[in-house]
Amino acid sequence: MGKSYNRLLKTTKRKIPRGELWIAGEVLREIGLSPKQESLIALGADLDADICFFSYTSPLESLPVQGGAMERLVQKARAAGLLCGVTVDGPFERAVARHGFMEVLYWFAQPDCLPERFEKTAEQAAAELTSAARAGADLLLLCDDIAYNAGPYFSPAQFQSALLPLYRQLKESLPAGRPVGFHSDGKVTAILPLLVAEGFTVFNLEPEAMPPAELDQKLPEGTILLGGIQAAWLMGPGAVDEQAADIRKYIAGLSHSRPLILASACGISSADQLERLRQIYQLADQISAGKPGLA
Repeated sequence: MGKSYNRLLKTTKRKIPRGELWIAGEVLREIGLSPKQESLIALGADLDADICFFSYTSPLESLPVQGGAMERLVQKARAAGLLCGVTVDGPFERAVARHGFMEVLYWFAQPDCLPERFEKTAEQAAAELTSAARAGADLLLLCDDIAYNAGPYFSPAQFQSALLPLYRQLKESLPAGRPVGFHSDGKVTAILPLLVAEGFTVFNLEPEAMPPAELDQKLPEGTILLGGIQAAWLMGPGAVDEQAADIRKYIAGLSHSRPLILASACGISSADQLERLRQIYQLADQISAGKPGLA
């Protein structure tokens, strides 16, 4: 991701680039766009974003792994001046969607069976990652919600034996040296060093569960943070302009400590949140320009 991040900085004059991972179909409908992934390009251009994100399993529309659909989206986004990321659901998240959360957690009581249990979902994730890489995506993001606000759903030892080898296989299925980022909801402090050691260099994590001080302790210098936008800024109750000073201070601190691509971990689910996002982008631009106040 280092080369892609440097390319991003070269293709924009903005010191704090930005882009959202997930936009709900209702948001697109409310602003007069078709609820399809191609509409994310128009929205990204309208927001003056720097990167947009697609997915083979997006609720907006599913895309076939074969046939070139993702490559065409990437090309259209590039033509609009946007870099492209692709989010890929991880093996745990796919298994939960298919079998239910409690059933999958029960699997961890039978560790000898875990490789077989996750074999199919790991194959699906690998196919999407390799296809996205062939399509020319600038950032690949493995998304596996493996934690809640108090910690992972399983012990670090269970994670290391059951899921980390699958992540390694997923990364090894890609062209040599192709970096992959990681997203999870919840507090992943206990397993973050394992992910770093495995070679993940971009992280999208919930700021409510993973505050900046913990990130600074656990993430090595140069690791890219794809985040920084708190859910409360998007959802209220307070207005963005009422929190402007605190928001600017928070984002400025993140951008000074490590490479930052401004994004949320919760996504945008309403037109009101989209308007709040625009205001947050304005504040980020003011940080770069050294200007106080909300434009």
